[in-house]
Amino acid sequence: MIRLPAEWEPQAYVLMSFPRRDGDWADQLERASEKMVAAANAIAAVCPVIMIVGDTEHFNPYAEKLDAEVRELPTDDCWARDFGPLTVFEGDQRPTMLDFTFNGWGGKFSARNDNLITQRLHRERFRDLRLRTIDFVLEGGGIESDGAGTIMTTSHCLQSPGRHPEMSKAELTEKLRAYLGCDRVLWLDHGELDGDDTDAHIDTLARFLSEDAIAYVRCDDPDDPHFPAFQRMEEQLKTFRTPGGTPYRLIPLPWPPAIHSEEDGHRLPASYANFLISNGIIFVPAYFLDESSDSPGKLQDKRAAEVLREATGYRVEMVDCRSFIEQHGALHCLTMQIPEFKP
Repeated sequence: MIRLPAEWEPQAYVLMSFPRRDGDWADQLERASEKMVAAANAIAAVCPVIMIVGDTEHFNPYAEKLDAEVRELPTDDCWARDFGPLTVFEGDQRPTMLDFTFNGWGGKFSARNDNLITQRLHRERFRDLRLRTIDFVLEGGGIESDGAGTIMTTSHCLQSPGRHPEMSKAELTEKLRAYLGCDRVLWLDHGELDGDDTDAHIDTLARFLSEDAIAYVRCDDPDDPHFPAFQRMEEQLKTFRTPGGTPYRLIPLPWPPAIHSEEDGHRLPASYANFLISNGIIFVPAYFLDESSDSPGKLQDKRAAEVLREATGYRVEMVDCRSFIEQHGALHCLTMQIPEFKP
Protein backbone atom coordinates (compact mmCIF):
# COMPACT_ATOMS: atom_id res chain seq x y z
CA MET A 1 0.00 0.00 0.00
CA ILE A 2 1.27 3.45 -0.98
CA ARG A 3 0.03 6.76 0.40
CA LEU A 4 0.96 10.31 -0.53
CA PRO A 5 0.37 12.36 2.63
CA ALA A 6 -1.56 15.61 2.63
CA GLU A 7 0.31 18.85 3.07
CA TRP A 8 -1.29 19.52 6.45
CA GLU A 9 0.25 16.38 7.94
CA PRO A 10 3.39 16.78 10.12
CA GLN A 11 6.50 17.76 8.18
CA ALA A 12 10.15 17.06 8.94
CA TYR A 13 11.68 19.50 6.44
CA VAL A 14 10.84 22.02 3.75
CA LEU A 15 13.13 21.98 0.74
CA MET A 16 14.01 25.25 -1.08
CA SER A 17 16.56 26.31 -3.71
CA PHE A 18 18.44 29.62 -3.77
CA PRO A 19 18.59 31.91 -6.83
CA ARG A 20 21.76 31.94 -8.87
CA ARG A 21 23.38 34.50 -11.14
CA ASP A 22 23.12 32.41 -14.32
CA GLY A 23 19.39 31.81 -13.81
CA ASP A 24 16.51 33.86 -15.19
CA TRP A 25 16.19 36.40 -12.37
CA ALA A 26 18.03 39.24 -14.16
CA ASP A 27 17.30 42.57 -12.43
CA GLN A 28 15.20 40.77 -9.79
CA LEU A 29 18.14 38.67 -8.53
CA GLU A 30 19.09 40.69 -5.46
CA ARG A 31 15.52 41.35 -4.42
CA ALA A 32 14.49 37.75 -5.00
CA SER A 33 17.46 36.54 -2.95
CA GLU A 34 16.53 38.80 -0.05
CA LYS A 35 12.91 37.68 -0.18
CA MET A 36 13.99 34.04 -0.40
CA VAL A 37 15.88 34.43 2.88
CA ALA A 38 12.82 36.07 4.46
CA ALA A 39 10.50 33.32 3.24
CA ALA A 40 12.84 30.55 4.39
CA ASN A 41 13.27 32.09 7.84
CA ALA A 42 9.50 32.43 8.25
CA ILE A 43 9.01 28.75 7.41
CA ALA A 44 11.96 27.70 9.58
CA ALA A 45 10.12 29.00 12.63
CA VAL A 46 7.81 25.98 12.35
CA CYS A 47 9.72 23.49 10.17
CA PRO A 48 13.45 23.05 9.45
CA VAL A 49 14.42 24.29 5.99
CA ILE A 50 17.00 22.70 3.71
CA MET A 51 18.29 25.25 1.22
CA ILE A 52 19.93 23.95 -1.94
CA VAL A 53 22.61 26.32 -3.19
CA GLY A 54 23.91 26.13 -6.73
CA ASP A 55 25.85 29.41 -6.78
CA THR A 56 27.92 29.62 -3.60
CA GLU A 57 29.59 32.91 -4.48
CA HIS A 58 26.24 34.64 -4.90
CA PHE A 59 24.80 32.97 -1.80
CA ASN A 60 27.64 33.80 0.60
CA PRO A 61 26.56 37.40 1.42
CA TYR A 62 23.16 36.05 2.51
CA ALA A 63 24.39 33.02 4.43
CA GLU A 64 24.56 34.58 7.90
CA LYS A 65 20.98 35.84 7.64
CA LEU A 66 19.55 32.44 6.68
CA ASP A 67 18.20 30.04 9.31
CA ALA A 68 18.50 26.85 7.28
CA GLU A 69 20.62 23.81 6.58
CA VAL A 70 22.57 24.42 3.36
CA ARG A 71 23.38 21.81 0.74
CA GLU A 72 25.56 22.78 -2.21
CA LEU A 73 24.32 21.07 -5.36
CA PRO A 74 24.21 22.17 -9.02
CA THR A 75 20.87 23.76 -9.94
CA ASP A 76 19.09 25.30 -12.90
CA ASP A 77 16.39 27.25 -11.10
CA CYS A 78 14.53 27.67 -7.80
CA TRP A 79 11.26 25.77 -8.21
CA ALA A 80 11.71 22.99 -5.68
CA ARG A 81 8.04 22.01 -5.81
CA ASP A 82 8.50 20.64 -9.29
CA PHE A 83 11.92 18.98 -9.19
CA GLY A 84 11.92 17.94 -5.52
CA PRO A 85 10.92 14.49 -4.25
CA LEU A 86 7.34 13.42 -3.76
CA THR A 87 7.62 11.41 -0.55
CA VAL A 88 5.16 8.58 0.00
CA PHE A 89 4.59 6.10 2.81
CA GLU A 90 4.45 2.43 1.90
CA GLY A 91 2.95 -0.56 3.67
CA ASP A 92 5.56 -0.63 6.44
CA GLN A 93 5.06 3.13 6.95
CA ARG A 94 8.61 3.80 5.87
CA PRO A 95 9.02 6.83 3.58
CA THR A 96 10.13 6.54 -0.02
CA MET A 97 11.32 9.49 -2.08
CA LEU A 98 9.85 9.30 -5.56
CA ASP A 99 12.15 10.76 -8.19
CA PHE A 100 9.96 11.55 -11.19
CA THR A 101 11.35 12.97 -14.42
CA PHE A 102 11.46 16.76 -14.46
CA ASN A 103 11.89 18.10 -17.99
CA GLY A 104 11.42 21.84 -17.49
CA TRP A 105 7.61 21.86 -17.73
CA GLY A 106 7.33 19.93 -20.94
CA GLY A 107 10.69 20.91 -22.40
CA LYS A 108 10.28 24.68 -22.12
CA PHE A 109 13.46 25.24 -20.10
CA SER A 110 16.75 23.51 -19.36
CA ALA A 111 16.43 21.20 -16.34
CA ARG A 112 19.36 18.78 -16.44
CA ASN A 113 20.70 19.72 -13.00
CA ASP A 114 17.29 20.15 -11.37
CA ASN A 115 16.24 16.73 -12.64
CA LEU A 116 19.17 15.24 -10.68
CA ILE A 117 18.47 17.07 -7.39
CA THR A 118 16.41 14.30 -5.79
CA GLN A 119 19.04 11.64 -6.50
CA ARG A 120 21.87 13.86 -5.29
CA LEU A 121 19.99 15.02 -2.20
CA HIS A 122 19.10 11.44 -1.32
CA ARG A 123 22.71 10.34 -1.66
CA GLU A 124 24.06 13.26 0.37
CA ARG A 125 21.36 13.77 3.01
CA PHE A 126 18.63 11.09 3.06
CA ARG A 127 20.30 7.71 2.70
CA ASP A 128 18.07 6.38 5.47
CA LEU A 129 15.04 6.80 3.18
CA ARG A 130 14.26 4.68 0.18
CA LEU A 131 14.54 6.19 -3.30
CA ARG A 132 12.60 5.17 -6.38
CA THR A 133 13.44 6.76 -9.73
CA ILE A 134 10.46 6.74 -12.08
CA ASP A 135 10.56 7.29 -15.84
CA PHE A 136 7.43 9.42 -15.90
CA VAL A 137 7.15 13.20 -16.17
CA LEU A 138 5.41 14.64 -13.11
CA GLU A 139 5.86 17.83 -11.10
CA GLY A 140 4.79 18.33 -7.50
CA GLY A 141 2.85 21.45 -8.42
CA GLY A 142 0.80 19.40 -10.87
CA ILE A 143 -0.96 17.30 -8.22
CA GLU A 144 -2.82 17.74 -4.94
CA SER A 145 -3.32 14.96 -2.37
CA ASP A 146 -5.88 14.79 0.43
CA GLY A 147 -3.78 12.11 2.14
CA ALA A 148 -6.69 9.68 2.01
CA GLY A 149 -6.55 8.36 -1.54
CA THR A 150 -7.75 11.29 -3.67
CA ILE A 151 -5.50 13.14 -6.11
CA MET A 152 -6.58 16.33 -7.86
CA THR A 153 -4.89 17.49 -11.06
CA THR A 154 -5.55 19.21 -14.38
CA SER A 155 -5.92 17.60 -17.77
CA HIS A 156 -4.24 20.57 -19.46
CA CYS A 157 -1.03 19.89 -17.55
CA LEU A 158 -0.70 16.12 -17.58
CA GLN A 159 -1.88 15.76 -21.18
CA SER A 160 0.17 18.69 -22.47
CA PRO A 161 2.79 18.44 -25.24
CA GLY A 162 6.10 17.45 -23.71
CA ARG A 163 4.42 15.44 -20.95
CA HIS A 164 1.81 12.82 -21.89
CA PRO A 165 -0.31 14.00 -24.83
CA GLU A 166 -0.72 10.43 -26.07
CA MET A 167 -2.26 9.15 -22.84
CA SER A 168 -5.94 9.19 -21.92
CA LYS A 169 -7.23 10.27 -18.53
CA ALA A 170 -7.93 6.62 -17.74
CA GLU A 171 -4.33 5.64 -18.56
CA LEU A 172 -2.91 8.54 -16.55
CA THR A 173 -5.17 7.66 -13.63
CA GLU A 174 -3.71 4.16 -13.60
CA LYS A 175 -0.20 5.58 -13.60
CA LEU A 176 -0.97 7.86 -10.65
CA ARG A 177 -2.64 4.99 -8.84
CA ALA A 178 0.43 2.80 -9.29
CA TYR A 179 2.96 5.47 -8.28
CA LEU A 180 1.04 7.41 -5.61
CA GLY A 181 -1.39 4.80 -4.31
CA CYS A 182 -4.49 6.90 -4.95
CA ASP A 183 -7.97 5.43 -5.20
CA ARG A 184 -9.24 8.07 -7.61
CA VAL A 185 -8.26 11.21 -9.52
CA LEU A 186 -10.30 14.41 -9.79
CA TRP A 187 -9.59 15.99 -13.18
CA LEU A 188 -10.01 19.74 -13.53
CA ASP A 189 -10.46 20.68 -17.19
CA HIS A 190 -10.76 24.47 -17.08
CA GLY A 191 -8.72 27.42 -15.85
CA GLU A 192 -5.20 28.64 -16.62
CA LEU A 193 -3.49 31.87 -15.65
CA ASP A 194 -1.93 34.16 -18.23
CA GLY A 195 1.86 33.97 -18.00
CA ASP A 196 1.81 30.46 -16.51
CA ASP A 197 4.72 28.33 -17.76
CA THR A 198 3.41 25.17 -16.10
CA ASP A 199 0.37 24.46 -18.31
CA ALA A 200 -2.14 24.99 -15.49
CA HIS A 201 -0.56 23.44 -12.42
CA ILE A 202 -3.26 22.62 -9.92
CA ASP A 203 -1.43 24.55 -7.18
CA THR A 204 -2.22 27.81 -8.99
CA LEU A 205 -5.92 26.97 -9.23
CA ALA A 206 -7.37 24.71 -6.53
CA ARG A 207 -6.00 23.21 -3.30
CA PHE A 208 -7.21 20.74 -0.72
CA LEU A 209 -7.62 22.28 2.74
CA SER A 210 -8.95 19.05 4.25
CA GLU A 211 -10.47 15.82 3.02
CA ASP A 212 -13.75 17.62 2.37
CA ALA A 213 -12.69 21.21 1.54
CA ILE A 214 -11.12 22.79 -1.55
CA ALA A 215 -9.86 26.36 -1.79
CA TYR A 216 -9.95 27.69 -5.33
CA VAL A 217 -9.29 30.84 -7.32
CA ARG A 218 -12.47 32.68 -8.27
CA CYS A 219 -12.40 35.34 -11.01
CA ASP A 220 -15.21 37.75 -10.19
CA ASP A 221 -14.41 40.39 -12.84
CA PRO A 222 -16.51 39.87 -16.00
CA ASP A 223 -14.18 42.19 -17.89
CA ASP A 224 -11.12 40.09 -17.14
CA PRO A 225 -10.11 37.73 -20.00
CA HIS A 226 -9.86 34.90 -17.45
CA PHE A 227 -13.52 35.17 -16.46
CA PRO A 228 -15.17 32.60 -18.82
CA ALA A 229 -12.67 29.80 -18.15
CA PHE A 230 -12.67 30.35 -14.40
CA GLN A 231 -16.46 30.36 -14.33
CA ARG A 232 -16.35 26.94 -16.01
CA MET A 233 -13.72 25.82 -13.51
CA GLU A 234 -15.94 26.85 -10.61
CA GLU A 235 -18.91 24.99 -12.09
CA GLN A 236 -16.82 21.84 -12.49
CA LEU A 237 -15.58 22.05 -8.91
CA LYS A 238 -19.20 22.07 -7.80
CA THR A 239 -19.64 18.66 -9.45
CA PHE A 240 -16.75 17.07 -7.54
CA ARG A 241 -17.72 14.72 -4.73
CA THR A 242 -15.90 13.37 -1.70
CA PRO A 243 -15.41 9.59 -1.47
CA GLY A 244 -18.55 9.60 0.68
CA GLY A 245 -20.56 11.16 -2.13
CA THR A 246 -21.08 14.64 -0.68
CA PRO A 247 -20.10 17.91 -2.38
CA TYR A 248 -16.86 19.48 -1.29
CA ARG A 249 -16.92 22.57 0.86
CA LEU A 250 -15.64 25.12 -1.66
CA ILE A 251 -13.65 28.11 -0.40
CA PRO A 252 -13.31 30.87 -3.03
CA LEU A 253 -10.07 32.83 -2.89
CA PRO A 254 -9.85 36.49 -3.96
CA TRP A 255 -8.82 37.50 -7.45
CA PRO A 256 -5.72 39.72 -7.23
CA PRO A 257 -5.50 42.87 -9.36
CA ALA A 258 -3.53 42.26 -12.54
CA ILE A 259 0.24 42.37 -12.09
CA HIS A 260 2.44 43.03 -15.10
CA SER A 261 6.12 42.28 -15.53
CA GLU A 262 8.52 45.10 -14.79
CA GLU A 263 10.67 43.85 -17.68
CA ASP A 264 8.29 43.65 -20.64
CA GLY A 265 4.78 44.31 -19.33
CA HIS A 266 3.27 40.85 -19.83
CA ARG A 267 0.71 39.70 -17.27
CA LEU A 268 2.05 37.56 -14.44
CA PRO A 269 0.29 34.47 -13.00
CA ALA A 270 -0.38 35.74 -9.47
CA SER A 271 -2.57 33.41 -7.42
CA TYR A 272 -3.48 33.17 -3.75
CA ALA A 273 -3.85 29.40 -4.21
CA ASN A 274 -0.06 29.12 -4.24
CA PHE A 275 0.13 28.92 -0.44
CA LEU A 276 2.17 26.50 1.67
CA ILE A 277 0.75 24.61 4.64
CA SER A 278 3.45 23.62 7.12
CA ASN A 279 2.99 22.27 10.64
CA GLY A 280 -0.21 24.14 11.43
CA ILE A 281 0.51 27.42 9.65
CA ILE A 282 -0.61 28.59 6.22
CA PHE A 283 1.98 30.76 4.52
CA VAL A 284 0.03 32.87 2.04
CA PRO A 285 1.64 34.60 -0.94
CA ALA A 286 1.24 38.39 -0.84
CA TYR A 287 1.90 40.55 -3.87
CA PHE A 288 1.12 44.09 -2.71
CA LEU A 289 2.78 44.49 0.69
CA ASP A 290 4.68 47.57 -0.47
CA GLU A 291 1.50 49.42 -1.44
CA SER A 292 -0.62 51.72 0.72
CA SER A 293 -2.94 50.08 3.25
CA ASP A 294 -6.07 50.99 1.28
CA SER A 295 -4.83 49.94 -2.17
CA PRO A 296 -6.98 47.32 -3.95
CA GLY A 297 -4.06 44.90 -4.09
CA LYS A 298 -3.15 45.12 -0.44
CA LEU A 299 -6.80 44.71 0.52
CA GLN A 300 -6.93 41.52 -1.55
CA ASP A 301 -3.75 40.23 0.12
CA LYS A 302 -5.38 40.70 3.52
CA ARG A 303 -8.66 39.21 2.35
CA ALA A 304 -6.92 36.07 1.06
CA ALA A 305 -5.21 35.58 4.41
CA GLU A 306 -8.47 36.09 6.28
CA VAL A 307 -10.39 33.66 4.04
CA LEU A 308 -7.84 30.91 4.68
CA ARG A 309 -7.71 31.67 8.41
CA GLU A 310 -11.49 31.42 8.72
CA ALA A 311 -11.66 28.27 6.58
CA THR A 312 -9.02 26.33 8.50
CA GLY A 313 -8.54 27.86 11.93
CA TYR A 314 -4.79 27.79 11.25
CA ARG A 315 -2.47 30.65 11.97
CA VAL A 316 -1.80 32.55 8.77
CA GLU A 317 1.37 34.38 7.79
CA MET A 318 1.75 36.44 4.63
CA VAL A 319 4.98 36.11 2.65
CA ASP A 320 6.08 38.72 0.13
CA CYS A 321 6.10 37.03 -3.30
CA ARG A 322 6.10 40.06 -5.61
CA SER A 323 9.66 39.46 -6.81
CA PHE A 324 9.07 35.72 -7.24
CA ILE A 325 6.04 36.20 -9.48
CA GLU A 326 8.30 38.01 -11.97
CA GLN A 327 9.56 34.52 -12.79
CA HIS A 328 6.01 33.13 -12.82
CA GLY A 329 5.92 31.36 -9.46
CA ALA A 330 5.20 31.98 -5.80
CA LEU A 331 5.58 30.32 -2.42
CA HIS A 332 4.23 26.83 -3.09
CA CYS A 333 6.27 26.63 -6.28
CA LEU A 334 9.43 27.44 -4.31
CA THR A 335 8.98 24.79 -1.62
CA MET A 336 8.65 21.02 -1.26
CA GLN A 337 7.83 19.43 2.06
CA ILE A 338 9.28 16.17 3.32
CA PRO A 339 6.84 14.53 5.75
CA GLU A 340 7.76 13.61 9.28
CA PHE A 341 9.12 10.08 9.57
CA LYS A 342 10.58 7.77 12.14
CA PRO A 343 14.34 7.18 11.78
